[in-house]
Amino acid sequence: MVATENRMLMEIAAEISAREATLGFQEVKTKSRSAGLTVAFDIASVFFSSGCNVVVAFDRFASNWSDHSDHVDYAAQVAGFGASMLAYTVRRGQFDTAVRDIRDIKSEVDIPILLHDPIIDPYQIHEARVMGIDALQFPVWAMGQARLESLVDRTESLGMTAIVSVRNHEEAHRAVDAGATVVAIDITGYTGSLTLPEAFSGITQFMPKEVARIVLGGCSSPKELMRFARHSADAIFVPHADLATTKSLVTAGMHPACPSR
Repeated sequence: MVATENRMLMEIAAEISAREATLGFQEVKTKSRSAGLTVAFDIASVFFSSGCNVVVAFDRFASNWSDHSDHVDYAAQVAGFGASMLAYTVRRGQFDTAVRDIRDIKSEVDIPILLHDPIIDPYQIHEARVMGIDALQFPVWAMGQARLESLVDRTESLGMTAIVSVRNHEEAHRAVDAGATVVAIDITGYTGSLTLPEAFSGITQFMPKEVARIVLGGCSSPKELMRFARHSADAIFVPHADLATTKSLVTAGMHPACPSR
């Protein structure tokens, strides 16, 4: 796991360097503070609505396209279902494609967008703001505490939401200490005796009530969504799936019987 993660971070860093060689840091920083940029959604407020919210991932390279015509159509359909946010998955070597796709979606569909790509450098934050991104993903394991706090602060200062992803109690404490208002708990690697909703609840139980909690992994059906909602989940992250599955999850999360904090 560590070796794989380190390799991924090196690939991300190399891509950032290549982009910065074309558009320098000071230039993208200036662009990110332009008064003409659209105001980002307040994601924490979105997640504190009733029920259990659904964040829907879109991966154009994983899609079979059988139930949608293009990326804009997919985003429009999930927004129509009532999904709270679209997470655009960035593949390595395909950042320019992501920029084009997100631009198309933002121009046609009114839905918050999470850039589903690990953020490790200030440059990424400023270019995301220029792209009109509403939320960014920060993996705790990828950096020290001082850097995490700095990146979270920079993100929030630009009006976007920093979603800090964690895998255990220690990382969750670090996320809260860094000032995160939204924490995503990745339980895909959990192998203990608890159920996944119980494991999720165990990690989140110490968090301040004003911190929104997202489930990463382990939820693929309406029944599972209900279980996580009963264990204090404000939202679930759904990997790229067919639209029928996505609709069933969003519908369950919006049902009057769905618990909410």
